[in-house]
Amino acid sequence: MAKPLEELREQLSAIEPDERTYAGIGPADVPALRTLLEEEEGWLAGRAVFALALVGDRAAADALREASTSSREEVRVAVAASADRLAPELSDAVLAPLLDDEVTAVRKFAIRAVSPASDPGLRARVAGLARSERNAAVRAGALTRTEQLGG
Repeated sequence: MAKPLEELREQLSAIEPDERTYAGIGPADVPALRTLLEEEEGWLAGRAVFALALVGDRAAADALREASTSSREEVRVAVAASADRLAPELSDAVLAPLLDDEVTAVRKFAIRAVSPASDPGLRARVAGLARSERNAAVRAGALTRTEQLGG
């Protein structure tokens, strides 16, 4: 049974988040979590992103894929930082636009979220970033990740 929007907002608003912050949130809550992605407070939208990643089903992944193209930097960073919680067959579509994001932090977290089980094309893009990324720290992270991925 879906939680009311206000109940989810209150649950995710814990000052010190812990395992209870996300307890009991499931697939039925995806529509309300989508609404929370639009919250003015970036930290609350970020927690909604993390909750969607924990739900991890196709509807949640679709919401994260849409959020990966958000105009809000903090939402895209949160998506990149939590995408590794999704199964690779779901995370690849979420990560694809984030590897080319204009924001350094988004690219950094997206690179880290690419897994050995990710699509070979996505892994190849990380290897490409290891050679061509404009930010030296992100380029180094891409090189490290490429080595970890066996490339």
